[in-house]
Amino acid sequence: MASIHVEIVTPLALAHSAEAREVRAPGFHGEFGVLPQHTNFLSVVRPGVVTIVTDSGSTRFVVGRGFVEAGPDRLTLLTELCEPVEGIDKAAAQQQLDAAEKTLGSAALDSGDFANAQRDAELARARLSV
Repeated sequence: MASIHVEIVTPLALAHSAEAREVRAPGFHGEFGVLPQHTNFLSVVRPGVVTIVTDSGSTRFVVGRGFVEAGPDRLTLLTELCEPVEGIDKAAAQQQLDAAEKTLGSAALDSGDFANAQRDAELARARLSV
């Protein structure tokens, strides 16, 4: 069966590299899927869950904001962070979400604090969704 080579890259390291039958990721306009022989594709990635389906099952990661480039035999996702879902601490994620929402309620819309809290809230929601 045909496969695609998948790489998830963070600023610190190559977080994951594998051959896959399918990849599902959170795009700017909603979730998208990539199969072998996919047409060339470039998208913004929002914080959420990436699912990589292989012959032996599926693996899921929480990813941050980033970009994905896909083609017929390769998918590369560049992201600010990548965490295996098995290591997610939901209590910590809930605390992060609560703190971010508090800041979102009080910070000026054009401030750096607001932008950082918005990113933190997106990541916390992604972590809580798994």
